[in-house]
Amino acid sequence: MSTTTLRRFTAAIGAFVLAAGAAMVAVAPAQAVTLPGNIDPAQPRSLTVHKFALGPGNGQVAGTGQQLPSTAGLGTPLPGAVFTATQVAGVDLTTPEGWAIANSLSPQTASTRLTGTPFTSTPSSADGTATFPTGMPLGLFYVQETVLPADATNPTAPFLVSLPLPTGPSGAPANQWIYDVHVYPKNAVTETTKTRIPAPAGSEEARNPDLIRWSIASSIPTLATGDTVSTFTLTDSVPAALVFPTTPPAGVSPSTVTVTNAGGVAQNFVSGVDYTITTTAATATTDATSTLTFTPAGLTRLTALQGGLVSFNVLTRAVSIPANGVITNSATANINGATETVTGSTPIGQLTVFAFESTNGGPRTPLAGAVYQVYLNQNDANNRQNPISINGVTEWTTGANGFVAIPIITPGNYYVREITPPSGFNLPQSNPVQTVVVAGPTSTTAPVQNYVEFNHTQVSAANFLLPYTGGDGGVWFATGGGALLAIALGAAFVQARRRRAVSAPAAA
Repeated sequence: MSTTTLRRFTAAIGAFVLAAGAAMVAVAPAQAVTLPGNIDPAQPRSLTVHKFALGPGNGQVAGTGQQLPSTAGLGTPLPGAVFTATQVAGVDLTTPEGWAIANSLSPQTASTRLTGTPFTSTPSSADGTATFPTGMPLGLFYVQETVLPADATNPTAPFLVSLPLPTGPSGAPANQWIYDVHVYPKNAVTETTKTRIPAPAGSEEARNPDLIRWSIASSIPTLATGDTVSTFTLTDSVPAALVFPTTPPAGVSPSTVTVTNAGGVAQNFVSGVDYTITTTAATATTDATSTLTFTPAGLTRLTALQGGLVSFNVLTRAVSIPANGVITNSATANINGATETVTGSTPIGQLTVFAFESTNGGPRTPLAGAVYQVYLNQNDANNRQNPISINGVTEWTTGANGFVAIPIITPGNYYVREITPPSGFNLPQSNPVQTVVVAGPTSTTAPVQNYVEFNHTQVSAANFLLPYTGGDGGVWFATGGGALLAIALGAAFVQARRRRAVSAPAAA
């Protein structure tokens, strides 16, 4: 083979495949087989793929076919990738004509002249290494990625590699043959997370403790030159314990979208122009979903923001409490056809209040009609301002059994205040009462949780003017009877004197 042909083929290999290698340093380990002179058909050959994530720090330098040290800064290894290598027909590397043909082919044209059964690699391991079977023949091979790693958004472009591979006149060492060939193709990848976003302390959202806001964040992948972000969606799928509020309470923002560049600077993306948010209701077989979809205009802008981050902050409302007190839901990212599903979880609890009457530790009689409010801090409770709201309700009244449940509350410290006592009873002396809400439902047996109670006393009768009864009344009856007797005796005495006066003889 002429020096010119060898140089051209070496350049072609660099352009077609090993450019995917992103080699930062070309230092071959001692075990690599690199020999000068003519091709030795008897020399065993091997092909090893090293799979890494494409990032801003790699993918810019062509590979050489030689193995790189682990300190080369190759990026994050990607397990799970599988490759196939199929021989290209009509390329005899033992002849100058064969090398001339190899030099004229691109991966696209080579894909139309494949022959034989493809060789399949092992799935790439935790360090990103995938190996092909031994015994691959001398020749030119068309290599393509048939199984993508879990987080990959784009497959590696198909590439050509020869076994053995020439180092060329500018190689190190120059003009030799590499029989153990190592290639370093990269995948564009993204990372998705889902977390609960606590409401700011004292905010209107915090005063609606049944509201739960989630952040679904996904990185904008770093792509190979010429690739674009063609699809970017984030979907929140909520379980039956959650719903999407139709209209958030006043002062609470709805679901929002934030896009930042690689430096963390927020960009101005506009709803309806750069993206849309679509919410679907739950059915008998599917969960309710809220989906962020970028429009063609938004996708173009995302392509220019590689290495940045998309955050989809989704507002939900809890409507029930799982037995373990933890709500778990999932989110799925679909970026250029590659999907990744993650989960997030949050604790949720409730608070039950019991109103009763009990004297000196005696039996407890439940009381209906006690009205309660709940507050985030003692100052608000003392001043009866800014009570919490659960789905628009700010007051809760005990029933005939004396109980009332504040149904859905984010765990934390709260203050419960009785604002209206049961009819005929005083407000409790201890009012308001601080309590702690933990994950899970109420329990009134050990361990007692999410429960607070208020003892009541009846109103006093001291201010009522009631008629006297019993002993005091007898005094009045005796006194009255004596007076009547005295009056009767007096009348009889007067009458007797009158009779004596009439019957007595006149004085002489």
